[in-house]
Amino acid sequence: MGGLKQEEPVRLLVFHYHDRPGGVREVIGRGLPLLMERLDGVGEVVFLMGELRDAGWREALSGRLKKQSPSVTVRWVEDREWGYAHQGFRSLSADSVQRLRDWLHPSQTLRQAVLWAHNLSVGRNIPLLRALPRLCEDAGAELWLHHHDWWWDGRWQRWRDWRAAEVASLEEALAATVPVGPHLKHYAINLADLPFLQAAAGEAARWVGNPLPAFRPPEEAEVGEARRWLAARTGERPVWLAPVRALRRKNLAEALLLTRRLAPDTCLVTTGGSSAEEAAGWNRLRTAAAAQGWPLVPQVLAGMETAAPSVPALMAASEAVVITSLQEGFGLPWLEAAALGKPVVSRHLPDAADNLAALGCRLPGAYHSLPVPAEGFYNALTEKARVRDRMSRLADLLPGNLWARDGPSELAGKTGNAELDFGCLTQEAQLEVLAAEGQGVPMPPELQPELLCWPDGYRHERWAERFFASPQAISFPAAGHSWTPGAPAEVRRRLAWWLRHPLLWP
Repeated sequence: MGGLKQEEPVRLLVFHYHDRPGGVREVIGRGLPLLMERLDGVGEVVFLMGELRDAGWREALSGRLKKQSPSVTVRWVEDREWGYAHQGFRSLSADSVQRLRDWLHPSQTLRQAVLWAHNLSVGRNIPLLRALPRLCEDAGAELWLHHHDWWWDGRWQRWRDWRAAEVASLEEALAATVPVGPHLKHYAINLADLPFLQAAAGEAARWVGNPLPAFRPPEEAEVGEARRWLAARTGERPVWLAPVRALRRKNLAEALLLTRRLAPDTCLVTTGGSSAEEAAGWNRLRTAAAAQGWPLVPQVLAGMETAAPSVPALMAASEAVVITSLQEGFGLPWLEAAALGKPVVSRHLPDAADNLAALGCRLPGAYHSLPVPAEGFYNALTEKARVRDRMSRLADLLPGNLWARDGPSELAGKTGNAELDFGCLTQEAQLEVLAAEGQGVPMPPELQPELLCWPDGYRHERWAERFFASPQAISFPAAGHSWTPGAPAEVRRRLAWWLRHPLLWP
């Protein structure tokens, strides 16, 4: 299956930048055993990591693989040059390249290798992204590129890295991001990425979504303990849970606004920690909430994941789940809430909604926007100047042709409106609206927590079926060894969304 010659023993290599908690690690941990069930003859699994930190996670996954396939050998290999590249990193060292060659080339006992490489398309290590296709081709190894995120989707600061790597154009960078050839396959978690990928790689590209957990609802005793644990932190107030990290793209001021308007006696609880580059924005929200007495209990799991209730138990113990993100790669929080039978208040994100609908999970009650009149809620002149100042800094992040065509037009369309979607405001303006109590912000009609439509059965194994099944119905001619993207509409679509939402800007 998957193009492998099943009569030959296989070395399955798995690449990721690190073993820290996160969505990519979840895909590896949940998905690898499902792939192993369908790959005959895997004699060795080798994890190639840029950083190894979590021995507990590695031991648990190794034990699961060994239990599933007692004869398989599991190895973990660390090389710092395979992790997030530091500024100025231009090429892999000869030693690092040789280590890759050693693992990719056949051995006396293992005649074939396949490399399942995660998230190279996020652009955190351009030298590795450019080297792996060639090294795999030289070794006769298959390369499965698993795309979780894109460096051009809300991460335009990465364009500086491409320029530093002497890449002259956006088209050249995109071609390097999606390499093609007979030994390459592409897997996307986002259905919206499929036409873009298939335009490059033809039948070698497919949508797989994310592997869902083999769901086991928390025991009642576990849920009861989670309720008591939450009550100790919220003063026994009812809880609406935002099961997310404290990042700007999660739009948590909006979650707080909805909680205050729709359930005034309820406390908003968030789970995960923040990141260093986003600490200032998160601290601004947290400080304002503390000063104003807003019902926010933040980051309850940060730094204590092993000593606290699980996220499913916290969700089950809450009154509702709140998902106000402006950008999501796939949509797991919706699926987890649906599987638990918990009502959800959520913003409609087109890409995530398409992914969920493909799995049979629909969002009938999701709202598309929260229009806020400028009059009486925030200082529109100050906001306009703030947006213009910040957007002017974006010009250095974008390729010149994109900025000239899309940047100023998006700015003019945004700042000329008499009212704006709450999610299109800067965080400072959002806090002004919250300080004005947000009482006049019209709520979408009949917006209340709502149960999601979930299909019969929780078939997590269908992910592996998609991984190895025939390509999707969308069809393009098979690509050769190179392709030249023109002015891809998908890039411009994502850019337009990004430009409308200052919370997504660096």
